[in-house]
Amino acid sequence: MQLLRKSKREWGVEYAYRIPLGLSFNDYEKRLDALQDGLNGKRYVDVKTFLQGIRTLNMRDLKALLTQKKAVKKEVELAYDGVLIVKVYEQSMPDYFEYDNAIVERLKGWEIPVGVTRTELIKHDFDRNAHLIVAGTSGGGKSVFLKNVITTLVARKTKDTNLFLIDLKGGLALNRFRNLEQVKGFAKNPAEALTILTEAQAKMNERIEYLLDHGYEDVIEAGFPERFFVVIDEAADISDSKECQAIIKDIARRGRGAGFQLIYCTQYATNETISPQVRQNCSAQVCFRLKTAIASRAVLDEDGAESLPLIKGRAIYRTDVKTIVQTPLIENKFIDETIKPNIIIRARKEGEECDDNSIKGTAPRKHTLIIEEIGLS
Repeated sequence: MQLLRKSKREWGVEYAYRIPLGLSFNDYEKRLDALQDGLNGKRYVDVKTFLQGIRTLNMRDLKALLTQKKAVKKEVELAYDGVLIVKVYEQSMPDYFEYDNAIVERLKGWEIPVGVTRTELIKHDFDRNAHLIVAGTSGGGKSVFLKNVITTLVARKTKDTNLFLIDLKGGLALNRFRNLEQVKGFAKNPAEALTILTEAQAKMNERIEYLLDHGYEDVIEAGFPERFFVVIDEAADISDSKECQAIIKDIARRGRGAGFQLIYCTQYATNETISPQVRQNCSAQVCFRLKTAIASRAVLDEDGAESLPLIKGRAIYRTDVKTIVQTPLIENKFIDETIKPNIIIRARKEGEECDDNSIKGTAPRKHTLIIEEIGLS
């Protein structure tokens, strides 16, 4: 294999090789683990670094240098750009990335944080890539990522965010958001999902008719600040509903111009649970670890998600490029503190059971109203 160039970067070293005839990029991807393990099999300390340490450090710091060298695990990423690009990182990908207010301040427009790499914060812009598929096995970070998306939108675009939430886990995963003023509909089973989707489609059609009547191409040109997000968690549960699927495909196909964004989430990634129309119209995917390469191809159109390390929050974010990220961990306490000002108390429908979440933040009564008959007419 011919080395074309070697470049020192801030994060490590980048090599470019010409791939020999008869081999493909896929052949190297399959051997990535072997390449990385071989690179980290070395247990010695680089001589130049060691001598430099002797000249500048005392014995305590020198021992720390040796320990640190053993702990560092070099990681490798492969890419293809006409030539094979091998990136050898000096630092490992972080295993933990906590969501905080500082992240929110780094966002613009309709951006939400996707995660961090070794060097930067990766953001998803809903105005650039309207629809998003989120996939991953249970416990990998999918639901936490959804909470991150909703909390960010409510915190940053408080007046302009509208949410249609469909939580087919029975409503538990997104329950803390159901009484937000931004929520225009909340569904927890397939029957309610069809109702919510129908309402969302009607609103989308209304928007499209307005734009047509006034000669606008889309909501950006019309100057509409509002956006509508149709969030479906465990979407596989309605994959066999023709009525629901027809509306979902319609929103994926026509929603962008009207300011409607689809966030389609599933832990059962197959060609049946993610229709080709939805996949084609969703230009971005966040894919946590999946069990098989077949499942990975159903989401990303390529292998890779099955090889992600068993680290919660580790995912592949793909638009026109593929990036491995550590997604933010957002704690429920942080969410509650952030969204509390936007929670409203809704009147319960007849027959609806009392919902503890609907009275959060309501202080206990201190006074009692007494009505007394006094005999005056």
